[in-house]
Amino acid sequence: MKKSLLFVVGLLFAASTSAQVIFSGEEPAAIQGAYDMTYAEPAGGWGVPDLLDPNNAVQDTLVQLFDNSAADSLGCNAAINGVDLTDQIAILFRGDCEFGTKALNAENAGAIACVIINNVPGGPVGMAPGTDGANVTIPLVMIGLTDGQLLLDEMQNGPVEVFIGNKTGFYPNDIGTQDGQVLRSQSASVPALLAQDASEFSVDMGAMVYNYGFQNSTNVTLTATVDFGGSNIYSETSTPEDIAAGDSSFIQLPTFSQASYPVGTYEVTYTIDSDSTDNYDFDNTIEADFQINDSLFTYASIVDTSGAPNQSGGFRPSTNNSTYSACVVFQDPNASRVAPEGMTFSAIKGADATVPSLEGEPMSIVALQWNDQFTDLNDANLAFNDVQEIAFFEYTYPSDLSGEPVTAYFEEPFALQDNQRYLFCVQTFNTEVFIGFDPTMDYTRNVNTYLQPVFPIESDGTYSALGFGEDAVPGVGVNFIDAALLNVKDEQLAIDMNAYPSPVSEVLNVNFKGYDVDRLELVNLTGQVVAAQTVQTGAKSTKVDVNNLENGVYIVNVYLTNGMTETMQVVVNH
Repeated sequence: MKKSLLFVVGLLFAASTSAQVIFSGEEPAAIQGAYDMTYAEPAGGWGVPDLLDPNNAVQDTLVQLFDNSAADSLGCNAAINGVDLTDQIAILFRGDCEFGTKALNAENAGAIACVIINNVPGGPVGMAPGTDGANVTIPLVMIGLTDGQLLLDEMQNGPVEVFIGNKTGFYPNDIGTQDGQVLRSQSASVPALLAQDASEFSVDMGAMVYNYGFQNSTNVTLTATVDFGGSNIYSETSTPEDIAAGDSSFIQLPTFSQASYPVGTYEVTYTIDSDSTDNYDFDNTIEADFQINDSLFTYASIVDTSGAPNQSGGFRPSTNNSTYSACVVFQDPNASRVAPEGMTFSAIKGADATVPSLEGEPMSIVALQWNDQFTDLNDANLAFNDVQEIAFFEYTYPSDLSGEPVTAYFEEPFALQDNQRYLFCVQTFNTEVFIGFDPTMDYTRNVNTYLQPVFPIESDGTYSALGFGEDAVPGVGVNFIDAALLNVKDEQLAIDMNAYPSPVSEVLNVNFKGYDVDRLELVNLTGQVVAAQTVQTGAKSTKVDVNNLENGVYIVNVYLTNGMTETMQVVVNH
Protein backbone atom coordinates (compact mmCIF):
# COMPACT_ATOMS: atom_id res chain seq x y z
CA MET A 1 0.00 0.00 0.00
CA LYS A 2 1.14 3.54 -0.64
CA LYS A 3 0.48 6.71 1.24
CA SER A 4 -0.71 9.48 -1.05
CA LEU A 5 -0.44 13.18 -0.36
CA LEU A 6 -2.45 15.68 -2.43
CA PHE A 7 -3.89 13.15 -4.84
CA VAL A 8 -4.90 9.52 -5.10
CA VAL A 9 -4.09 7.33 -8.07
CA GLY A 10 -6.51 4.42 -7.77
CA LEU A 11 -5.82 0.99 -9.16
CA LEU A 12 -9.13 1.08 -10.94
CA PHE A 13 -8.64 -2.17 -12.77
CA ALA A 14 -7.83 -4.42 -9.84
CA ALA A 15 -11.32 -5.95 -9.74
CA SER A 16 -12.28 -5.57 -13.39
CA THR A 17 -10.12 -4.64 -16.34
CA SER A 18 -12.99 -2.69 -17.88
CA ALA A 19 -14.11 -0.87 -14.73
CA GLN A 20 -14.29 2.89 -15.03
CA VAL A 21 -15.27 4.80 -11.92
CA ILE A 22 -16.59 8.24 -12.77
CA PHE A 23 -18.20 11.32 -11.31
CA SER A 24 -20.61 12.53 -13.97
CA GLY A 25 -23.06 15.43 -14.14
CA GLU A 26 -26.39 14.08 -15.44
CA GLU A 27 -28.98 16.87 -15.15
CA PRO A 28 -29.43 19.65 -16.15
CA ALA A 29 -27.59 19.92 -19.47
CA ALA A 30 -25.45 22.80 -18.22
CA ILE A 31 -23.47 20.50 -15.88
CA GLN A 32 -23.42 17.31 -17.93
CA GLY A 33 -20.09 15.60 -18.38
CA ALA A 34 -17.20 13.93 -16.63
CA TYR A 35 -15.41 15.62 -13.71
CA ASP A 36 -11.92 14.92 -12.44
CA MET A 37 -12.18 13.28 -9.06
CA THR A 38 -10.53 11.11 -6.44
CA TYR A 39 -12.47 8.62 -4.37
CA ALA A 40 -12.17 6.70 -1.11
CA GLU A 41 -11.35 3.00 -1.43
CA PRO A 42 -11.80 0.16 1.08
CA ALA A 43 -8.12 -0.72 0.69
CA GLY A 44 -7.22 2.72 2.03
CA GLY A 45 -8.70 2.09 5.48
CA TRP A 46 -12.20 3.31 4.67
CA GLY A 47 -15.46 1.44 5.32
CA VAL A 48 -16.85 2.72 2.01
CA PRO A 49 -18.28 0.42 -0.69
CA ASP A 50 -16.06 -0.70 -3.53
CA LEU A 51 -16.91 1.61 -6.44
CA LEU A 52 -15.40 -0.86 -8.89
CA ASP A 53 -18.59 -2.87 -8.34
CA PRO A 54 -21.34 -1.37 -10.57
CA ASN A 55 -23.91 -2.37 -7.93
CA ASN A 56 -22.49 0.29 -5.62
CA ALA A 57 -23.03 3.16 -8.06
CA VAL A 58 -25.38 5.96 -7.02
CA GLN A 59 -27.30 8.62 -8.93
CA ASP A 60 -29.26 11.31 -7.16
CA THR A 61 -29.65 15.00 -6.36
CA LEU A 62 -26.92 17.12 -4.77
CA VAL A 63 -27.76 18.96 -1.54
CA GLN A 64 -25.27 21.31 0.11
CA LEU A 65 -24.58 20.35 3.70
CA PHE A 66 -24.75 23.06 6.35
CA ASP A 67 -24.13 22.50 10.06
CA ASN A 68 -24.34 24.52 13.25
CA SER A 69 -20.72 25.64 13.19
CA ALA A 70 -19.42 29.03 12.13
CA ALA A 71 -17.88 27.39 9.06
CA ASP A 72 -21.28 25.97 8.16
CA SER A 73 -20.44 24.36 4.81
CA LEU A 74 -17.58 22.18 6.06
CA GLY A 75 -19.61 19.42 7.70
CA CYS A 76 -17.43 19.20 10.79
CA ASN A 77 -20.33 19.52 13.23
CA ALA A 78 -22.59 16.49 13.69
CA ALA A 79 -25.65 18.75 14.03
CA ILE A 80 -26.95 19.40 10.48
CA ASN A 81 -28.73 22.71 10.07
CA GLY A 82 -31.76 23.33 7.91
CA VAL A 83 -31.25 20.75 5.14
CA ASP A 84 -32.75 17.34 4.43
CA LEU A 85 -30.07 14.95 3.24
CA THR A 86 -32.25 11.84 3.30
CA ASP A 87 -31.53 9.78 0.16
CA GLN A 88 -29.61 12.72 -1.32
CA ILE A 89 -25.93 13.25 -2.18
CA ALA A 90 -24.27 15.67 0.23
CA ILE A 91 -21.84 18.23 -1.17
CA LEU A 92 -19.57 20.29 1.11
CA PHE A 93 -16.12 21.86 1.30
CA ARG A 94 -12.78 20.54 2.46
CA GLY A 95 -11.29 22.14 5.56
CA ASP A 96 -11.05 22.26 9.40
CA CYS A 97 -11.62 18.54 10.13
CA GLU A 98 -10.81 15.09 8.77
CA PHE A 99 -12.41 13.77 5.60
CA GLY A 100 -13.78 10.78 7.49
CA THR A 101 -15.55 13.05 9.97
CA LYS A 102 -17.23 15.02 7.20
CA ALA A 103 -18.40 11.90 5.39
CA LEU A 104 -19.68 10.25 8.57
CA ASN A 105 -21.66 13.35 9.54
CA ALA A 106 -23.22 13.39 6.07
CA GLU A 107 -24.07 9.69 6.28
CA ASN A 108 -25.60 10.03 9.75
CA ALA A 109 -27.80 12.81 8.35
CA GLY A 110 -29.17 10.41 5.72
CA ALA A 111 -26.93 11.06 2.69
CA ILE A 112 -26.37 8.15 0.30
CA ALA A 113 -23.05 9.57 -0.93
CA CYS A 114 -20.77 12.50 -0.15
CA VAL A 115 -18.92 14.91 -2.45
CA ILE A 116 -16.14 17.07 -0.99
CA ILE A 117 -15.01 20.17 -2.88
CA ASN A 118 -11.35 21.13 -2.63
CA ASN A 119 -11.05 24.46 -0.81
CA VAL A 120 -7.91 25.59 -2.67
CA PRO A 121 -7.37 26.14 -6.40
CA GLY A 122 -6.46 23.04 -8.36
CA GLY A 123 -7.83 19.56 -8.79
CA PRO A 124 -9.04 16.97 -6.30
CA VAL A 125 -6.66 15.52 -3.73
CA GLY A 126 -6.19 12.29 -1.83
CA MET A 127 -8.36 11.65 1.20
CA ALA A 128 -7.07 9.90 4.31
CA PRO A 129 -9.77 8.19 6.44
CA GLY A 130 -8.65 9.62 9.77
CA THR A 131 -10.44 8.54 12.94
CA ASP A 132 -13.94 8.09 11.47
CA GLY A 133 -13.22 6.81 7.97
CA ALA A 134 -13.58 3.13 8.85
CA ASN A 135 -17.19 3.82 9.92
CA VAL A 136 -18.20 5.51 6.65
CA THR A 137 -20.29 3.16 4.47
CA ILE A 138 -21.36 5.51 1.64
CA PRO A 139 -19.39 6.47 -1.49
CA LEU A 140 -17.07 9.43 -0.99
CA VAL A 141 -15.45 11.47 -3.77
CA MET A 142 -13.57 14.73 -4.07
CA ILE A 143 -13.67 17.23 -6.95
CA GLY A 144 -11.74 20.41 -7.69
CA LEU A 145 -12.68 23.90 -6.55
CA THR A 146 -13.69 25.18 -10.00
CA ASP A 147 -15.89 22.16 -10.74
CA GLY A 148 -17.44 22.34 -7.29
CA GLN A 149 -18.32 25.99 -7.66
CA LEU A 150 -19.89 25.26 -11.05
CA LEU A 151 -22.19 22.68 -9.47
CA LEU A 152 -23.07 24.92 -6.52
CA ASP A 153 -23.91 27.80 -8.84
CA GLU A 154 -26.19 25.59 -10.94
CA MET A 155 -27.89 24.31 -7.77
CA GLN A 156 -29.18 27.87 -7.27
CA ASN A 157 -31.23 27.38 -10.45
CA GLY A 158 -32.77 24.05 -9.52
CA PRO A 159 -31.97 20.38 -8.83
CA VAL A 160 -28.60 19.03 -9.95
CA GLU A 161 -28.29 15.29 -10.44
CA VAL A 162 -24.97 13.40 -10.57
CA PHE A 163 -23.76 9.84 -11.03
CA ILE A 164 -20.95 8.30 -8.93
CA GLY A 165 -19.52 4.85 -9.58
CA ASN A 166 -18.58 2.26 -12.19
CA LYS A 167 -20.57 3.13 -15.28
CA THR A 168 -20.48 -0.37 -16.80
CA GLY A 169 -24.06 -1.18 -17.89
CA PHE A 170 -25.42 2.19 -16.81
CA TYR A 171 -25.99 3.75 -20.25
CA PRO A 172 -27.56 1.99 -23.28
CA ASN A 173 -24.96 3.14 -25.86
CA ASP A 174 -21.58 3.74 -24.33
CA ILE A 175 -18.25 2.89 -25.96
CA GLY A 176 -15.00 4.34 -24.73
CA THR A 177 -11.50 3.77 -23.47
CA GLN A 178 -9.26 4.95 -20.66
CA ASP A 179 -5.96 6.82 -20.25
CA GLY A 180 -4.27 3.60 -19.23
CA GLN A 181 -5.65 1.57 -22.12
CA VAL A 182 -4.08 3.40 -25.05
CA LEU A 183 -0.60 2.74 -26.41
CA ARG A 184 1.67 5.73 -26.01
CA SER A 185 5.31 6.59 -26.54
CA GLN A 186 7.41 4.42 -24.24
CA SER A 187 8.46 7.59 -22.44
CA ALA A 188 6.79 11.00 -22.45
CA SER A 189 10.00 12.81 -23.33
CA VAL A 190 12.82 11.42 -25.46
CA PRO A 191 16.23 13.09 -25.99
CA ALA A 192 16.65 14.01 -29.65
CA LEU A 193 20.03 12.25 -29.82
CA LEU A 194 18.18 8.96 -29.28
CA ALA A 195 15.47 9.59 -31.89
CA GLN A 196 17.22 10.55 -35.09
CA ASP A 197 15.16 8.50 -37.53
CA ALA A 198 12.49 5.78 -37.83
CA SER A 199 14.98 3.00 -37.10
CA GLU A 200 15.69 4.53 -33.68
CA PHE A 201 12.28 5.76 -32.60
CA SER A 202 8.67 4.89 -33.37
CA VAL A 203 5.39 4.62 -31.49
CA ASP A 204 3.07 1.62 -31.64
CA MET A 205 -0.52 2.85 -31.97
CA GLY A 206 -3.66 1.20 -30.62
CA ALA A 207 -6.20 1.12 -27.80
CA MET A 208 -8.45 -1.24 -25.89
CA VAL A 209 -12.01 -0.17 -26.74
CA TYR A 210 -14.81 -1.09 -24.31
CA ASN A 211 -18.54 -1.32 -24.75
CA TYR A 212 -19.68 -0.16 -21.31
CA GLY A 213 -23.32 0.08 -22.41
CA PHE A 214 -26.08 -2.52 -22.31
CA GLN A 215 -26.69 -2.29 -26.07
CA ASN A 216 -24.43 -3.86 -28.71
CA SER A 217 -22.28 -1.37 -30.65
CA THR A 218 -21.87 -1.68 -34.41
CA ASN A 219 -19.22 -0.35 -36.78
CA VAL A 220 -16.91 0.77 -34.02
CA THR A 221 -13.74 2.50 -35.24
CA LEU A 222 -10.59 3.83 -33.62
CA THR A 223 -8.86 6.83 -35.18
CA ALA A 224 -5.44 8.10 -34.16
CA THR A 225 -3.88 11.36 -35.28
CA VAL A 226 -0.51 12.96 -34.63
CA ASP A 227 -0.07 16.71 -35.06
CA PHE A 228 3.23 18.56 -34.93
CA GLY A 229 3.81 22.28 -35.32
CA GLY A 230 0.20 22.83 -36.38
CA SER A 231 0.29 20.19 -39.14
CA ASN A 232 -1.14 16.69 -39.21
CA ILE A 233 1.63 14.13 -39.79
CA TYR A 234 -0.30 10.89 -39.08
CA SER A 235 -3.95 9.86 -39.38
CA GLU A 236 -5.19 6.27 -39.37
CA THR A 237 -8.66 4.75 -38.84
CA SER A 238 -9.32 1.10 -38.09
CA THR A 239 -11.61 -1.22 -40.00
CA PRO A 240 -15.14 -1.03 -38.49
CA GLU A 241 -16.10 -3.85 -36.13
CA ASP A 242 -18.96 -4.74 -33.80
CA ILE A 243 -18.50 -4.95 -30.04
CA ALA A 244 -21.15 -6.68 -27.94
CA ALA A 245 -22.47 -5.15 -24.71
CA GLY A 246 -19.97 -5.64 -21.90
CA ASP A 247 -17.27 -6.80 -24.30
CA SER A 248 -14.05 -5.15 -25.48
CA SER A 249 -11.58 -5.27 -28.36
CA PHE A 250 -7.96 -4.23 -28.67
CA ILE A 251 -7.66 -2.30 -31.94
CA GLN A 252 -4.19 -1.99 -33.44
CA LEU A 253 -3.25 0.78 -35.88
CA PRO A 254 -0.13 1.20 -38.06
CA THR A 255 3.01 2.28 -36.24
CA PHE A 256 3.82 5.99 -36.19
CA SER A 257 7.31 6.77 -37.45
CA GLN A 258 9.12 9.58 -39.22
CA ALA A 259 12.30 9.94 -41.25
CA SER A 260 13.40 12.52 -38.69
CA TYR A 261 12.02 13.97 -35.48
CA PRO A 262 12.34 17.71 -34.91
CA VAL A 263 12.37 18.83 -31.29
CA GLY A 264 8.90 19.70 -30.01
CA THR A 265 5.56 18.33 -28.83
CA TYR A 266 3.83 15.58 -30.82
CA GLU A 267 0.10 15.78 -30.12
CA VAL A 268 -1.42 12.29 -30.19
CA THR A 269 -5.22 11.95 -30.14
CA TYR A 270 -7.27 8.74 -30.09
CA THR A 271 -10.97 8.99 -31.03
CA ILE A 272 -13.63 6.26 -30.93
CA ASP A 273 -16.81 6.27 -33.06
CA SER A 274 -19.70 3.92 -33.80
CA ASP A 275 -23.09 3.88 -35.53
CA SER A 276 -24.95 4.85 -32.35
CA THR A 277 -25.10 8.20 -30.61
CA ASP A 278 -22.99 7.70 -27.49
CA ASN A 279 -24.88 8.43 -24.24
CA TYR A 280 -21.56 9.12 -22.49
CA ASP A 281 -18.99 10.37 -24.98
CA PHE A 282 -16.59 11.94 -22.49
CA ASP A 283 -14.25 8.94 -22.74
CA ASN A 284 -14.33 8.70 -26.54
CA THR A 285 -11.26 10.91 -26.96
CA ILE A 286 -7.93 10.34 -25.22
CA GLU A 287 -4.74 12.38 -25.63
CA ALA A 288 -1.33 10.69 -25.43
CA ASP A 289 1.18 13.43 -26.31
CA PHE A 290 4.95 13.04 -26.16
CA GLN A 291 8.00 15.25 -26.72
CA ILE A 292 11.27 15.03 -28.53
CA ASN A 293 13.43 17.08 -26.20
CA ASP A 294 16.90 18.60 -26.32
CA SER A 295 17.96 16.95 -23.09
CA LEU A 296 15.19 15.52 -20.89
CA PHE A 297 14.12 11.90 -20.42
CA THR A 298 10.98 11.33 -18.35
CA TYR A 299 7.85 9.19 -18.17
CA ALA A 300 5.85 12.11 -16.74
CA SER A 301 4.05 14.63 -18.91
CA ILE A 302 5.85 17.92 -19.50
CA VAL A 303 4.70 21.19 -17.97
CA ASP A 304 4.82 23.57 -20.93
CA THR A 305 5.57 26.67 -18.88
CA SER A 306 8.69 25.23 -17.25
CA GLY A 307 9.65 22.31 -19.50
CA ALA A 308 9.89 20.17 -16.34
CA PRO A 309 8.14 16.88 -15.58
CA ASN A 310 4.61 17.29 -14.24
CA GLN A 311 4.70 16.78 -10.48
CA SER A 312 1.36 17.23 -8.70
CA GLY A 313 1.47 15.97 -5.14
CA GLY A 314 3.54 13.08 -3.90
CA PHE A 315 3.74 9.44 -2.88
CA ARG A 316 5.72 7.39 -0.42
CA PRO A 317 5.30 3.81 0.86
CA SER A 318 2.90 3.53 3.80
CA THR A 319 5.16 1.10 5.69
CA ASN A 320 8.46 2.87 4.99
CA ASN A 321 10.81 3.41 7.94
CA SER A 322 14.06 4.74 6.47
CA THR A 323 15.13 5.13 2.83
CA TYR A 324 12.67 5.70 0.00
CA SER A 325 13.61 6.13 -3.65
CA ALA A 326 11.45 6.92 -6.67
CA CYS A 327 13.27 5.58 -9.73
CA VAL A 328 12.94 5.56 -13.51
CA VAL A 329 14.40 2.90 -15.81
CA PHE A 330 16.54 4.00 -18.74
CA GLN A 331 17.79 1.64 -21.45
CA ASP A 332 18.56 2.45 -25.06
CA PRO A 333 20.54 0.84 -27.90
CA ASN A 334 22.26 4.22 -28.44
CA ALA A 335 22.70 5.21 -24.81
CA SER A 336 26.39 5.95 -25.35
CA ARG A 337 25.36 9.07 -27.32
CA VAL A 338 24.13 10.79 -24.16
CA ALA A 339 25.63 11.48 -20.76
CA PRO A 340 23.57 12.17 -17.61
CA GLU A 341 24.41 15.45 -15.92
CA GLY A 342 21.56 15.71 -13.39
CA MET A 343 17.96 14.98 -12.43
CA THR A 344 14.80 17.06 -12.06
CA PHE A 345 12.24 16.26 -9.36
CA SER A 346 9.99 17.75 -6.70
CA ALA A 347 9.09 16.97 -3.10
CA ILE A 348 6.54 18.03 -0.51
CA LYS A 349 5.81 17.55 3.16
CA GLY A 350 2.46 17.16 4.84
CA ALA A 351 1.00 19.95 6.93
CA ASP A 352 1.44 17.73 9.98
CA ALA A 353 5.19 17.26 9.38
CA THR A 354 7.47 17.95 12.32
CA VAL A 355 9.19 20.61 10.20
CA PRO A 356 6.76 21.47 7.33
CA SER A 357 9.32 23.48 5.36
CA LEU A 358 11.69 21.84 2.87
CA GLU A 359 14.38 24.44 3.52
CA GLY A 360 17.59 22.64 4.46
CA GLU A 361 16.10 19.24 3.54
CA PRO A 362 18.67 16.89 1.92
CA MET A 363 17.63 14.83 -1.12
CA SER A 364 19.89 12.49 -3.06
CA ILE A 365 20.04 11.75 -6.77
CA VAL A 366 21.52 8.36 -7.56
CA ALA A 367 22.45 6.63 -10.83
CA LEU A 368 22.58 2.84 -10.66
CA GLN A 369 23.71 0.25 -13.18
CA TRP A 370 21.14 -2.56 -13.10
CA ASN A 371 23.09 -5.66 -14.09
CA ASP A 372 20.58 -8.42 -13.37
CA GLN A 373 19.88 -10.24 -16.64
CA PHE A 374 16.22 -10.77 -17.47
CA THR A 375 14.01 -10.54 -20.54
CA ASP A 376 10.81 -8.99 -19.18
CA LEU A 377 8.55 -8.75 -16.15
CA ASN A 378 7.55 -12.41 -16.51
CA ASP A 379 11.14 -13.63 -16.39
CA ALA A 380 11.92 -15.55 -13.19
CA ASN A 381 15.38 -13.94 -13.21
CA LEU A 382 13.92 -10.47 -12.66
CA ALA A 383 15.68 -9.23 -9.52
CA PHE A 384 17.64 -6.37 -8.00
CA ASN A 385 20.58 -8.47 -6.82
CA ASP A 386 23.22 -6.71 -8.90
CA VAL A 387 22.57 -2.97 -8.71
CA GLN A 388 25.73 -0.87 -8.62
CA GLU A 389 25.92 2.83 -7.83
CA ILE A 390 27.78 4.77 -10.50
CA ALA A 391 26.96 8.38 -9.56
CA PHE A 392 25.56 10.21 -6.53
CA PHE A 393 24.90 13.75 -5.40
CA GLU A 394 23.23 15.16 -2.30
CA TYR A 395 21.06 18.20 -2.96
CA THR A 396 19.96 20.47 -0.12
CA TYR A 397 16.86 22.61 -0.55
CA PRO A 398 17.90 26.30 -0.35
CA SER A 399 14.36 27.34 0.62
CA ASP A 400 10.87 25.87 0.94
CA LEU A 401 10.34 24.99 -2.73
CA SER A 402 7.47 22.67 -1.88
CA GLY A 403 6.00 21.02 -4.98
CA GLU A 404 8.27 23.00 -7.33
CA PRO A 405 10.59 21.27 -9.81
CA VAL A 406 14.26 21.52 -8.91
CA THR A 407 17.32 20.19 -10.75
CA ALA A 408 20.31 18.64 -8.99
CA TYR A 409 23.53 17.92 -10.86
CA PHE A 410 25.96 15.04 -10.50
CA GLU A 411 29.53 16.09 -9.79
CA GLU A 412 30.49 15.08 -13.33
CA PRO A 413 28.48 13.93 -16.37
CA PHE A 414 29.36 10.32 -17.11
CA ALA A 415 29.32 7.84 -19.97
CA LEU A 416 26.63 5.18 -20.51
CA GLN A 417 26.74 1.83 -22.28
CA ASP A 418 24.44 0.86 -25.15
CA ASN A 419 21.58 -1.50 -24.16
CA GLN A 420 22.58 -1.43 -20.48
CA ARG A 421 19.68 -1.08 -18.03
CA TYR A 422 20.02 1.83 -15.59
CA LEU A 423 18.03 3.17 -12.64
CA PHE A 424 17.93 6.89 -11.95
CA CYS A 425 16.52 7.52 -8.48
CA VAL A 426 15.56 10.39 -6.20
CA GLN A 427 16.07 9.35 -2.60
CA THR A 428 15.05 10.63 0.83
CA PHE A 429 15.79 9.42 4.34
CA ASN A 430 12.98 11.49 5.86
CA THR A 431 9.71 9.59 6.34
CA GLU A 432 7.79 12.88 6.16
CA VAL A 433 8.98 13.69 2.61
CA PHE A 434 6.80 12.75 -0.38
CA ILE A 435 8.45 12.66 -3.82
CA GLY A 436 6.42 14.26 -6.63
CA PHE A 437 4.34 12.11 -9.01
CA ASP A 438 2.32 12.86 -12.14
CA PRO A 439 -1.40 11.96 -11.82
CA THR A 440 -2.15 12.58 -15.52
CA MET A 441 -0.21 9.66 -17.01
CA ASP A 442 -1.01 5.95 -17.06
CA TYR A 443 1.25 3.32 -18.68
CA THR A 444 -0.92 0.25 -17.97
CA ARG A 445 -1.36 -0.72 -21.64
CA ASN A 446 2.33 -0.08 -22.39
CA VAL A 447 3.51 -2.25 -19.51
CA ASN A 448 1.07 -5.00 -20.43
CA THR A 449 2.31 -4.86 -24.04
CA TYR A 450 6.07 -4.52 -23.62
CA LEU A 451 6.37 -6.16 -20.16
CA GLN A 452 9.27 -3.92 -19.16
CA PRO A 453 9.84 -2.26 -15.77
CA VAL A 454 9.47 1.50 -16.03
CA PHE A 455 9.45 3.17 -12.62
CA PRO A 456 10.47 0.95 -9.68
CA ILE A 457 10.62 2.18 -6.12
CA GLU A 458 13.02 1.37 -3.30
CA SER A 459 11.76 1.18 0.28
CA ASP A 460 14.06 0.39 3.21
CA GLY A 461 16.60 -1.14 0.84
CA THR A 462 14.14 -3.36 -1.05
CA TYR A 463 13.16 -2.64 -4.66
CA SER A 464 9.77 -3.20 -6.28
CA ALA A 465 9.86 -3.53 -10.07
CA LEU A 466 6.24 -2.35 -10.46
CA GLY A 467 6.59 0.61 -8.09
CA PHE A 468 3.19 1.91 -7.02
CA GLY A 469 1.61 0.67 -10.26
CA GLU A 470 1.55 1.64 -13.91
CA ASP A 471 -0.71 4.62 -13.17
CA ALA A 472 1.60 6.12 -10.53
CA VAL A 473 4.27 7.89 -12.59
CA PRO A 474 7.20 9.61 -10.84
CA GLY A 475 7.59 13.25 -11.76
CA VAL A 476 11.29 12.53 -12.19
CA GLY A 477 13.40 13.47 -15.19
CA VAL A 478 16.98 12.72 -16.22
CA ASN A 479 18.90 15.61 -17.79
CA PHE A 480 21.35 14.55 -20.51
CA ILE A 481 24.09 16.22 -22.50
CA ASP A 482 25.74 15.09 -25.72
CA ALA A 483 28.27 12.41 -24.78
CA ALA A 484 30.63 13.86 -27.38
CA LEU A 485 31.24 16.66 -24.91
CA LEU A 486 32.70 14.09 -22.51
CA ASN A 487 35.25 13.08 -25.11
CA VAL A 488 36.21 16.71 -25.60
CA LYS A 489 36.58 17.09 -21.86
CA ASP A 490 38.72 13.96 -21.61
CA GLU A 491 40.88 15.17 -24.47
CA GLN A 492 41.18 18.57 -22.79
CA LEU A 493 42.30 16.93 -19.54
CA ALA A 494 44.87 14.88 -21.44
CA ILE A 495 46.72 17.98 -22.71
CA ASP A 496 49.99 18.29 -20.81
CA MET A 497 52.24 21.17 -21.93
CA ASN A 498 55.13 22.63 -20.02
CA ALA A 499 55.98 26.27 -19.17
CA TYR A 500 59.43 26.71 -17.56
CA PRO A 501 61.30 27.82 -15.61
CA SER A 502 59.05 28.97 -12.80
CA PRO A 503 59.98 31.26 -11.20
CA VAL A 504 61.21 32.94 -14.38
CA SER A 505 63.21 36.18 -14.53
CA GLU A 506 63.90 36.82 -18.25
CA VAL A 507 62.64 34.28 -20.82
CA LEU A 508 59.75 31.82 -20.38
CA ASN A 509 59.90 28.63 -22.46
CA VAL A 510 56.64 26.92 -23.47
CA ASN A 511 56.83 23.36 -24.83
CA PHE A 512 53.73 22.45 -26.85
CA LYS A 513 54.38 18.66 -26.56
CA GLY A 514 53.41 18.02 -30.16
CA TYR A 515 50.07 19.90 -30.14
CA ASP A 516 49.21 22.31 -32.95
CA VAL A 517 49.02 25.78 -31.42
CA ASP A 518 47.50 28.96 -32.83
CA ARG A 519 48.43 31.62 -30.28
CA LEU A 520 49.54 32.25 -26.71
CA GLU A 521 48.72 34.84 -24.02
CA LEU A 522 49.99 35.77 -20.59
CA VAL A 523 47.32 37.12 -18.26
CA ASN A 524 47.79 38.70 -14.85
CA LEU A 525 45.52 37.91 -11.92
CA THR A 526 43.24 40.85 -12.71
CA GLY A 527 42.46 39.31 -16.11
CA GLN A 528 44.57 41.75 -18.14
CA VAL A 529 46.49 40.34 -21.13
CA VAL A 530 50.10 41.48 -20.58
CA ALA A 531 51.79 39.55 -23.40
CA ALA A 532 50.58 37.80 -26.55
CA GLN A 533 52.02 36.20 -29.64
CA THR A 534 50.88 34.25 -32.69
CA VAL A 535 52.50 30.82 -33.03
CA GLN A 536 53.86 29.61 -36.36
CA THR A 537 52.13 26.52 -37.75
CA GLY A 538 53.95 23.37 -36.72
CA ALA A 539 56.01 25.06 -33.99
CA LYS A 540 57.10 22.71 -31.21
CA SER A 541 57.70 25.48 -28.66
CA THR A 542 58.03 29.20 -28.19
CA LYS A 543 59.77 31.75 -25.95
CA VAL A 544 58.16 34.69 -24.14
CA ASP A 545 60.16 37.69 -22.94
CA VAL A 546 59.05 38.58 -19.39
CA ASN A 547 61.72 41.21 -18.58
CA ASN A 548 59.19 44.01 -18.59
CA LEU A 549 56.62 42.21 -16.39
CA GLU A 550 56.21 42.97 -12.73
CA ASN A 551 56.91 40.26 -10.21
CA GLY A 552 53.90 38.08 -9.52
CA VAL A 553 51.75 35.14 -10.61
CA TYR A 554 50.64 34.90 -14.26
CA ILE A 555 48.37 32.57 -16.26
CA VAL A 556 49.65 31.15 -19.55
CA ASN A 557 46.79 30.47 -21.97
CA VAL A 558 47.76 28.37 -24.99
CA TYR A 559 45.07 28.25 -27.70
CA LEU A 560 45.16 25.12 -29.86
CA THR A 561 44.06 25.04 -33.48
CA ASN A 562 41.30 22.52 -32.55
CA GLY A 563 39.63 25.11 -30.31
CA MET A 564 40.88 23.76 -26.99
CA THR A 565 42.87 25.73 -24.44
CA GLU A 566 45.71 24.65 -22.16
CA THR A 567 46.18 26.76 -19.03
CA MET A 568 49.33 26.88 -16.90
CA GLN A 569 50.53 29.06 -14.04
CA VAL A 570 53.98 30.63 -13.72
CA VAL A 571 55.70 32.98 -11.30
CA VAL A 572 57.75 35.97 -12.53
CA ASN A 573 60.51 36.98 -10.13
CA HIS A 574 63.32 39.25 -11.30
